[in-house]
Amino acid sequence: MTRVRVADADAFDDGSRAVVTLNGHEIAVVNHDGECYAILNRCAHDGGSLDEGKVHGRLVADVTEPGERDVERFCEDPSITCPLHGWEYDLETGVHVGDGGIQLPTFDVVEADGDLYVTDGDASD
Repeated sequence: MTRVRVADADAFDDGSRAVVTLNGHEIAVVNHDGECYAILNRCAHDGGSLDEGKVHGRLVADVTEPGERDVERFCEDPSITCPLHGWEYDLETGVHVGDGGIQLPTFDVVEADGDLYVTDGDASD
């Protein structure tokens, strides 16, 4: 397993962000509502840096019967939006919100000895 240090766990408060390099790839790490997430820091569309994007509840729609208006709302599941063209990704799964066929890699964030680390989870390293 490969891991890289992000920050002191106590210093990485809600709203904190960092970029680390893991296995040659930039990873965006964000703390949203006290939960830490790590996702590839490169939008699949045009390569935008996700660490600069807005983090918010994921947009979902309650689909109604034909002729009625669908109801859109933000749920509690966090997403991150690319600042270049607005592509949005679920922070936990990396799946594009509008197209389930597009997915960015996500990584585990673990705390050990007072530090936060991003890990690839591959026990063979």
